Amino acid sequence: MENFLGSVPRQVWDWEQSSLRIKKRRIMEKRKIDLYYGSLFHDIGKAIQRTTGLKKKHQLVGAEFLKPYMNEKPILNCLKYHHVNLRNDSLADDDLSYITYIADNIASGTDRRPNDEDVNYKWDAKTPLQDVFNRFGKHAGKRYLKPGELRLDDVHSIMPTDERHDYTHADYSRGVERFREGLMAIKPTEDYMQSALNLMEATMSFMPSSTNMEEVADISLYDHMKLTAAFAMAIQQYLDFVDEHNYKRRLYTGAQKFYQETAFLMMGFKFTGLEKFIYTIVSQGAHKQLRSRAFYANMLSEWFIDTLLSDTELTRANVLFESAGQGYILLGNTPKNRRLIASHCEEFNEFLQEQFGAEIHVSVGTSQFMSLQVEKGNTFDSYSRIFKDIDREINRSELRQFDARQIMKLNQQGKHTGRECVVCHAVASLNPETNKCKLCEKLESFSKNIQQDDFFVVNADEEGLPVGPGAFLSVTDKETIQKGAVSGRIYSKNQLNTGFKQQTYLWVGDYSDLTNNEFSKYADRDWTKGDNQSAVGIKRLAALRIDVDDLYAGFLAGFANQGEGMYTTISRYASLSRRLASFFNVHLNAFAEGCHATVIYSGGDDAFIIGAWDDILKLLARLRGYFADWTDQKMTFSAGIYMYQATMPINIVARRTNQLLQEAKLAGKHRVALFDSSMIFDVDEFINDVYYDKLVKIRQFFNKESNRGKSFAYKLLSLLRSRNEEDRISFARLAYFLSRLEDDAEDTEAFQQFKESMLGWYDNALEIKKVETALSLYIYEIRED
Repeated sequence: MENFLGSVPRQVWDWEQSSLRIKKRRIMEKRKIDLYYGSLFHDIGKAIQRTTGLKKKHQLVGAEFLKPYMNEKPILNCLKYHHVNLRNDSLADDDLSYITYIADNIASGTDRRPNDEDVNYKWDAKTPLQDVFNRFGKHAGKRYLKPGELRLDDVHSIMPTDERHDYTHADYSRGVERFREGLMAIKPTEDYMQSALNLMEATMSFMPSSTNMEEVADISLYDHMKLTAAFAMAIQQYLDFVDEHNYKRRLYTGAQKFYQETAFLMMGFKFTGLEKFIYTIVSQGAHKQLRSRAFYANMLSEWFIDTLLSDTELTRANVLFESAGQGYILLGNTPKNRRLIASHCEEFNEFLQEQFGAEIHVSVGTSQFMSLQVEKGNTFDSYSRIFKDIDREINRSELRQFDARQIMKLNQQGKHTGRECVVCHAVASLNPETNKCKLCEKLESFSKNIQQDDFFVVNADEEGLPVGPGAFLSVTDKETIQKGAVSGRIYSKNQLNTGFKQQTYLWVGDYSDLTNNEFSKYADRDWTKGDNQSAVGIKRLAALRIDVDDLYAGFLAGFANQGEGMYTTISRYASLSRRLASFFNVHLNAFAEGCHATVIYSGGDDAFIIGAWDDILKLLARLRGYFADWTDQKMTFSAGIYMYQATMPINIVARRTNQLLQEAKLAGKHRVALFDSSMIFDVDEFINDVYYDKLVKIRQFFNKESNRGKSFAYKLLSLLRSRNEEDRISFARLAYFLSRLEDDAEDTEAFQQFKESMLGWYDNALEIKKVETALSLYIYEIRED
């Protein structure tokens, strides 16, 4: 984690005023900023306390630790007084600590317990963070995460394990020291709010929020404090709306009544058309911009979120989940917020319509709820109703994407005539010299920077890619940022930065072993060339599409099975969402390391990858193993794999790969469709019985029988494919063929075992299908096109 320490001039960030189409940036009220920092940092005393086992209230420990860096009384009060037994009668009735107090309760899913961890004998300060999947599904798990900080370069260190590793004083000291170093680069102003959130995630994602031996310690300090800040900001919005300034009366003495007020608004959003936009391109130049189209589509969603948060004066802490163009945001239940959501969505859709016609659209839905609905021990129905209401609104919105005025506007654009863009087939804004539209030209040049560059900026520079009304995306670098020469909102990719105006970090699956997106090199197979300079293996690429099975149902009902639904809480929902998103968006890069493959797109529950056909199979097996470990085998994914020649247009590749994925899902959960809809297997059966078993045995057999050429393999495959359960003559042909060759075998015993296995498999339709698949894969391996 790097600190962008700051000699950055203030004025360079007021870019919003440089374009009439961009609203003047809202300046957040000081009390809102103080509430954010006080709530976000309210429990840091737990981490400091655990460095030595100090017998002192963690609230006081945290305030004393923070004071040298943020000596602001409203902030420090939130740390000192967010528990019942430290209430101070001298506090003003509108002290912000009352909001932090009740937000802490709601985020915990319970009313505040009477005892604290530093005085109750049932606390175990060395307990590590438990896996959030322990309470997911029907069967309880008992897995732990290793102590440490968030690391993007060592996925094995953050993989859950059955073995418990105590969180020692030294482990906490290391994390706290890293937190202290980052804190030195942060000031309690609006400009550093995202940096503070980044710092919390980097240092406290693996520290348990609670170490009570009678509780399930599966929520991290980071997740709990982030959620507390989200609820606190939403509560303040609601209290402002009802004109309530006596926080003590409303939130402290009247807490039980407040829990029954519909103070909160959950907003869901969903982009449609992004996938079609990414893949609907033809062959010429497609490879040069495929990844940039995926990144650009993701940035449309990111900018939608950030501008909505700016309008509503909230932060990324209020984003409970977002990935792949959809997500959920927590707000205060106020008419103002509902108006802002509606106007923001309308404005953004007008931008999308202007840029893409009817191709891309964003729909939103909202649901009002009270904290009692998300309290621990409540019924599953009360929790799930929130998200079901949102989804119903989104579905209705998707069915009527355009009103009469928008339809008239689309019709008035008329039918474009003239030459088409050679990449996307658009007609408008064509460059006559290249026969490419402006957007495709920008995407093509932008794609060169996707893998190498880590920093991006959105501002009013029209040379960039349009991501919103009057807003454009461009590439920048760390040096330019540190010099203060960047105007706009900064985004960093796959790293956690703290520093001035560091707006948002992006988790991007961007692994590739290529340098210039020349995907045809996967078909050349240069890495297989031997002394004779001849490549080995069929010269084909493969595309892999994976998608998590029943994800939505899992989110709604995953925690409903254990403890009569008592583990169904917002905090677990948020933690589970972050865990899944990090698998596909962050750690997919590490999982793919060493493969001849390129990640085109990865979302919160799916991915699209192309590469050498055999490495795609290797990656499928690798991802299956990691995903099983990641989710404690409580979630599965299905996959479609399509093999194709390098000359095939990527839009056709994407469509056929997706068709295979859908065929696999129709066959049941946890299925893979391999190359063709007739070759569908259970994922584990394919990996264990075909890829790691039968293919290995066939490979070993032919390695020993060096005099058996390709003709033998082709003949054997032909006999397998001629199998007919009603006509035993095919079995006789296979037996005769193998027996006739047995006398000439180089290793008679090995040949005899191979023959017996083959004949044994032949009587079982599924087994012979697996053998046929394995033999086909072997033939692909030895072909020299």
